[in-house]
Amino acid sequence: ETVTAPWDTATRWTFGMPMFMRLQIPENRIVDVCRAQLTHASAFLEEALTIVIVTMWATSPILSALVFFYLLICIKTLRALLVVYLVLSFFDPRPYDGVGRRIPALRRLPIWNHVNKYFQPNIVFEEPLDANAKYVFGSHPHGVISYMSQLISGTTGMGIESHFPGLVVRGVTMPATFSIPFFRDYVLAMGCLSCDRNSIRQILSERRHRLRQSLLIVVGGAEESMLAHDGSADLVLLKRRGFIFEAVRAGCDIVPIYNFNENSIYRLLPNPPGSLVHRFEMAVRSAFGFTILLFHGRNLFFTPYKTQLTAVVGRPIKVERNLEPTARDIEVYHSQYVEELTRIYNKHRPKYAPDARDMHFVA
Repeated sequence: ETVTAPWDTATRWTFGMPMFMRLQIPENRIVDVCRAQLTHASAFLEEALTIVIVTMWATSPILSALVFFYLLICIKTLRALLVVYLVLSFFDPRPYDGVGRRIPALRRLPIWNHVNKYFQPNIVFEEPLDANAKYVFGSHPHGVISYMSQLISGTTGMGIESHFPGLVVRGVTMPATFSIPFFRDYVLAMGCLSCDRNSIRQILSERRHRLRQSLLIVVGGAEESMLAHDGSADLVLLKRRGFIFEAVRAGCDIVPIYNFNENSIYRLLPNPPGSLVHRFEMAVRSAFGFTILLFHGRNLFFTPYKTQLTAVVGRPIKVERNLEPTARDIEVYHSQYVEELTRIYNKHRPKYAPDARDMHFVA
């Protein structure tokens, strides 16, 4: 015998969308149908929460600045405190001392489960790393915001350190990052430091803090971010030798990393040389050392496109320590680095990014 569901003459709501229909459900299946509807609703809400968290994480530099200026302008009682905060931030030595203000507990927060679920990041190692060694990891490509570089440095609790306990990896970013109110404190808490030469030397120095730390640097920088078009593999590497120099001075093996699909997270506006967009990006870069990219995501809130990210960690390039390396020494290691990076890209591209174009070194 069948019965008429109690809502059959009214509006049935499924994920917030009304559907007018008459349901004839067997009596013994009403509970199963209700359970299924609750399961679908729960999955929808979880997916919506994931999108909100990922969007807020992706736009956190902008949100942090907006919150700061809102508090400064609209809440008079906080103005003096916020001014003091700005002054202390300006003189804060932590981003440059090789130690920072790392809070490991933040990497274990449940919110990172949503970020990992959204991007489904994966790390592939060509060979195991020595947890007692020091490395200089070069990450490619830069992408729009270098998401995978953040993930593999341990931001979401699934980076290189989780595979080799005891290995400490410190990511570095441009000094201007530490000028963004509130966001700078988040970056420091996640263990990230400035990418200036003195900071890098402090990170790799064992005498400074009696801790063997490895370095992860996005080699291409702002110039490479302007090339982050979907499906491309255009790298700025041939003229980048500073990270090789510092690795040789510190006696650290050098490891190339290629992050497949990093350039597919956002869509850059067309910016061929000479175009209005390109001139704007170059003007900002010349003035501030970084650039403002014109791009879009999957919606107006700059939510990243849902793309699986895979980082392939190449074989370490053995380095002999030399406090005064010659240009010839640097060239030898640099050539080995380019060769290894090219090898892992060509080897793994058919599996992780079959539609990607050939790797091209533009500078």
